[in-house]
Amino acid sequence: MIAPCTCPTDPHKRELKNHGSFDFPAACYENTLNTLPVPWHWHDELELSTTEEGSVTVHIGSEIYRMEKGDGCFINAGVLHAFEKNDSPNATEHAVVFHPRLVGGSMDSIFWQKYIMPLTFDRSLPGLILKEAIPWQKELLSYIRTAWEVCAYEGQDYEFAARDALSKCIAMLCHRQKAQTARLSEKTIRQNERMKVMLSFIEQHFAETITVRQIASSACVSESECMRCFRQTIGTTPVSYLKGYRLQCAADLLKNTDLSVSSAASQCGFQEMSYFARTFRQAYGCTPSSYRKAR
Repeated sequence: MIAPCTCPTDPHKRELKNHGSFDFPAACYENTLNTLPVPWHWHDELELSTTEEGSVTVHIGSEIYRMEKGDGCFINAGVLHAFEKNDSPNATEHAVVFHPRLVGGSMDSIFWQKYIMPLTFDRSLPGLILKEAIPWQKELLSYIRTAWEVCAYEGQDYEFAARDALSKCIAMLCHRQKAQTARLSEKTIRQNERMKVMLSFIEQHFAETITVRQIASSACVSESECMRCFRQTIGTTPVSYLKGYRLQCAADLLKNTDLSVSSAASQCGFQEMSYFARTFRQAYGCTPSSYRKAR
């Protein structure tokens, strides 16, 4: 079945949601303009995604890609990532998130040792953008769509069909891994790990008054290095990201609770209502009260 797209995380940005069940650890999701953006997070599972309508922006580690209709992506285990809406009026993205043991079995199996371990332990392979214009990637995209459809509609023996399609995806990714992917430098890998720590710090302390120095100190880097990491990984400054995160949290409170607008703003770190109302309108195109009524 198609699960609702929510993304709760722990203090380290690790996603807390269980994808599927213990005996069948796979789930499919649909993101549209109503569920985008999907905030920064990471998980132990692998993720395969396709863009079915419009276009979606995906962040994979320090890289930013725009996926047009027909494109897709692979996101490796443990990799920080996020999805954003852009100017597309009808963006629709399908994702299959599954634990490697679904296709790899136990850790002493040939499937785990020969295929899963080399793929998931490759820190220089955070992910891969897939294009239909490339024949082998077009074939891979068809397997991803098959896996999504059988998981979404749960027909007879769908577990076999899903595992078969996902196994073919893993085999193709492993076969093309060295030839088709650019290797990340140790510097970039280190930067991605630092970003996990700094984003985690912001999530834990966003309701407080925090500074760039404090954000930088959480990852034991200088303020200038903190600024560089944010610009190269997310494309914005720590202050801008903090403001956007606070606004997103405030919007969630307005949509899902009965808190007053002023209380929601205060709980998300906004001390001045006029500033909150102005920045909320800039981000969402309406007042906080109008946003609540519309939802």
